Amino acid sequence: MTLPRFSNYLRLPVLAAATLLLVACANEKLTSTWTNPEYSSGAPMTKTAVIVLAKDENMRRFAENQIIQNLPKGTVGVASYTLFDKPEEDKDKVRDSLVKNGFDSVMVSRLISMDKSKTYVPPQSYASPSYGYGGYYGAAYGGAYRTSTPGYTVENTTVVVETLLYRLPDAMLVWTGTTQSLNPMSKGEMVEGLALVIGDELQKKHLLGTPGK
Repeated sequence: MTLPRFSNYLRLPVLAAATLLLVACANEKLTSTWTNPEYSSGAPMTKTAVIVLAKDENMRRFAENQIIQNLPKGTVGVASYTLFDKPEEDKDKVRDSLVKNGFDSVMVSRLISMDKSKTYVPPQSYASPSYGYGGYYGAAYGGAYRTSTPGYTVENTTVVVETLLYRLPDAMLVWTGTTQSLNPMSKGEMVEGLALVIGDELQKKHLLGTPGK
């Protein structure tokens, strides 16, 4: 199996700024997860750098902060924007800097896709009772008439984000999780939901934080 390399994700935009035309409530969920069977380190990792490479600097900062707030208890999470003035493309420079500052792991998130699809809902008709004299005498004195609703098109937006957790200093890929957000109401709410999902899964896997917490 060929594993994704840490360096490949330092150049990919994550959560790119876009105007979402939305029609329903946000629905964030974890669609797939993978843990490296070769990973074995005893205690969970406790100090991780969180990297979200976004073209929108404000979104980058917001997303990194949200992920950190939802990390398992006992984890020291540090946002990359506090470590680097701008996204650093030299993977060796990033790794060396993190190791030098005591990090034992790094988390990277990237946008996989943002797809829009349209679903056509056909017209529907149904019978409704017709009440005579304003309905005072009930349905017995009235007939029925047909009503219908016109057809319409529903637009759905599906956002897929992949998050990867690497061990340092060897940059071994330890865990990956793919999350999906259906029709997020806003980019902010989407990020909050995805960060919560990721944090819950990492808690279950006991990869970060205090053992047993």
